[in-house]
Amino acid sequence: MSALEETLARYSKRSSDTEKEKQERAERMVRSAVNRWEGFDGIERDFLPKGSYKNNTNVRSDSDVDIAVIHEGLFYYDDSALREGDRVRPAPISGKHFDGPGFRAELEEAMRDAYGGDCDTSGTTAIEIAENGGRVKADVVPSFRHRLYYYAPNGAVSYHQGTRTWRTSGEWVINYPEQQYANGVAKNSRTGRRYKKMVRILKRVENDLVAAGNIDPLPSYFMECLVYCVPDSRFNNQGAAPLTDDFTGVVRYIWNQTKPGGEAKGWFEPNEIKALFGNGQKWSMEDAHELSLRTWQRMGLGG
Repeated sequence: MSALEETLARYSKRSSDTEKEKQERAERMVRSAVNRWEGFDGIERDFLPKGSYKNNTNVRSDSDVDIAVIHEGLFYYDDSALREGDRVRPAPISGKHFDGPGFRAELEEAMRDAYGGDCDTSGTTAIEIAENGGRVKADVVPSFRHRLYYYAPNGAVSYHQGTRTWRTSGEWVINYPEQQYANGVAKNSRTGRRYKKMVRILKRVENDLVAAGNIDPLPSYFMECLVYCVPDSRFNNQGAAPLTDDFTGVVRYIWNQTKPGGEAKGWFEPNEIKALFGNGQKWSMEDAHELSLRTWQRMGLGG
């Protein structure tokens, strides 16, 4: 086995069993803190693990937990794609409920009560619970259900269900974590379980590039998005260096498609709903192109 293949094999490993136990403990503790908080009495709620933790793309020694706490008492929606006669006419909201700022404020109180000084509420989106010896860091995200309405191929009104989160900056963020999870599982199966390995490898290389001062940090989810957009045919090589062959093909494809005017402008996130390079994203095609170039150079691919 070549030195590069050995490095990629190490980089492809998911969280260790010890890290996994700490992740699960952090999730249980967040659930317990919410469920015992009296301020949520009368509010139907749910929990949705998401991000790298849920999608099994955590890399070793970088194993935070993301969990959305969902207020089920009402939902938000976008029915702009529907004709006037098909527009949503929701029933009046009844019973106890919170708006975006109110729900976040109540969740902050619940987390402070449970974690004290380990609770950091300074972030604009997540409430952060610090790591300790028994748990990893947890990002707790106060969320609501969101429905994006559309017409199905048969003409029936349907909707994608996602989550909607209020930021302290006044913005709302909409994501589709359940679709992301399902599509990621399917792609991993189609690619002989190589898809998630390639995601972990690219995340590790990005960490190395940032530590070396070669690039500015990029969101972890961005690496997952880029690898998801690579065709299945570029995965699951069975030669003498299968991970090297796969990773070379993945990085080459990203580099080629993110050139000016490249096909990447039409890519979607793994949820297959949101445009990857649409308005409001924290990254650009240029970021993807630079990342792939720097990755190629650092790992000595194609040599």
